[in-house]
Formats: sequence, structure tokens, C-alpha cells
Amino acid sequence: MTNIVIKLVVAFFLSNLALVPDAVASNDLLKKFYERERKLSKLKDKDFSLEAELGFLAADGNTNTTTFKSSLTSEHELEKWSNRYFVEFIYKRNESTDTTEGRVTAQRFQSSVQLDYKLANTKDRFFMYAEYDDDRFNGFRYQAAVAAGYSTTAWKTEDAQFRYSIGPGYSYSQKEHKDLGDKRYFSSFKEAILRASIDYRYKISDNAKFRQFLSAEAGEENKRSRSETSVTADVLESLAMKLSFVMLYNNADFLNNDNLSTEASISLVYQFF
Repeated sequence: MTNIVIKLVVAFFLSNLALVPDAVASNDLLKKFYERERKLSKLKDKDFSLEAELGFLAADGNTNTTTFKSSLTSEHELEKWSNRYFVEFIYKRNESTDTTEGRVTAQRFQSSVQLDYKLANTKDRFFMYAEYDDDRFNGFRYQAAVAAGYSTTAWKTEDAQFRYSIGPGYSYSQKEHKDLGDKRYFSSFKEAILRASIDYRYKISDNAKFRQFLSAEAGEENKRSRSETSVTADVLESLAMKLSFVMLYNNADFLNNDNLSTEASISLVYQFF
């Protein structure tokens, strides 16, 4: 009886094994079909994009540091609106050694949104902008601003485009101070500002892109700007490598903080849509 059961099991196994090549071929066809449809959908629908950037560095030995950078960028084109969203987080820590204690040397969270309402000429738009910046080492507890004004696409070709915007706004911040005992305290101030930005993008090749972004906010109490120069090269279909250089400028009267800070990074970018 046992021999009969064993023979039946072996026969069943062999019969199913004969079907494996067909099953694998069927799965390959489904995979190719799915990838083809995904590529076609990307070509047809460019109205919404979402990409995530991630960079990480851990060094051990003579220098013990941990650096982490992440961001989300999204653009949404509608019939009457053109919207852009941005969120970024940066963290850096120097670990302790025999003579020094570990400490955080960079920690920043920034988010912004710009909504452009298209006018009769769709290149001309009315924009509304809002941002929040929480940088632990720039001399402020936080900085927030809103602005509105005129935005336009100066030119747009198959390989390049140039946008700019300008308009009045309002900022609200909490500034850091130190008393005679070197104890920190914060004071709030509000002021009217003028905000302007430019965004230039150039398609170097089918797999590489260049971007230069610059924004500036000028008020009576404080002036600040952000410049980001980046080159992105595709590695896979939805994965790219990004080399960027960022300059942040905060014109304020600080004793222990520099007005200008710079960041150079190499990170991976994944495009969801």
C-alpha cells in the first residue's frame, strides 16, 4: 500500500513539473505586458508627478558621522491650476570620540507649496505661495511666509523651460537671542516681504536633466534666499542619481551663526509617477 501511495505522489509531482515551463512563460508574458502598459501610461499621463529623494552617509573610524537627507517633490497640472509641493528633511550627527561628546550639527525641516492659477493666456498665472522652515542651526526657532503675485513661463521648448514669479508677501518668525548669562530666548517679529523665484530646467539627454532653482525673500528685518543647482541621471526606469549643490542665505545679525551655509550631496531619486 505504501509503494502505491509513493508512486502516485511521484506521478503527481512529475505531471506538475512538466507544466512549470508553461507557467513561467505565462508569468513572463504577464510581466512584459504590465511593464509595457506602465511605460505607455507614463507617456500618456504627465499631469501628475511624485518623486522621493534619499541620501544617507555613515562614516566610522577617524571621523564618526551620520548624515541623512530625504525629500518629496510633486507637481500637478490641471486645466486651470499648476501646483507644486516640496518637503525636505536633513539631519547630521557627529558621534562621540575619546575627547568629545556626540552632537547634532545639522537638523532642518522645510516644506512649501505653490499654487498657480492659469489666466486667459495659460503661460501667465496668479500664484499663491506658503512655506515653513524649521532649522535648528540658523538662529531662528522657525520661519514662515506667505506670498502672492504674478507667475509666468517665459519660454518652454522640448528640451528647456524657464519660469519665474514675483509678488508681495508676509513673514512671521521667531528669532534667537542670548542674554548676558548666555541663556537663549526667542522674540517674534512680523514683516512685509517681496518674494521672487526662478526655475530653469534643461534636458541634457534622454537620461540626464539639469535644473537651477533660485528664490529670494526681502524684508526690512531679514533677507533670505535659497539656490539649488542639480544634475539628475537615470539609472533605471524609475530610479535616478542626483548630484546637487544648495546655498542657503539668511541675512540676520547673529553672533554665533554664519549667514551663508552650503550643502553638496549625492542621492538616489525614485519617481513614483
